[in-house]
Amino acid sequence: MIHWRHTWQIAPGRQADAVVRAHKDVTLWKEVTGHTFRVSVVTTGTLGRLCYSADYESMGAREADGAKAGAHPDWVALGAKQNQEVRDGTSPLVPNTVHEEYWRYS
Repeated sequence: MIHWRHTWQIAPGRQADAVVRAHKDVTLWKEVTGHTFRVSVVTTGTLGRLCYSADYESMGAREADGAKAGAHPDWVALGAKQNQEVRDGTSPLVPNTVHEEYWRYS
């Protein structure tokens, strides 16, 4: 079993916007892959972080979901929109602050 975590730094004052975006991502991911992930925000330590997380049977299952999403036009369009927000400076997430981890249950 694999536990996946994907975290971002939230832009100052933009937590509500980041959470709304994250829930849109979750909805679309579920439609495209059939698998859901959770959204959470940190409440202690370094504040202002958003986390997507999910459990997968294997790395292959996680990679298969990524391939499905990467080939879906709606997911590609969402990525293009988010990239444009980064270029415009309107993204609720701070660029280049993503941190991705894969944990194996033992």
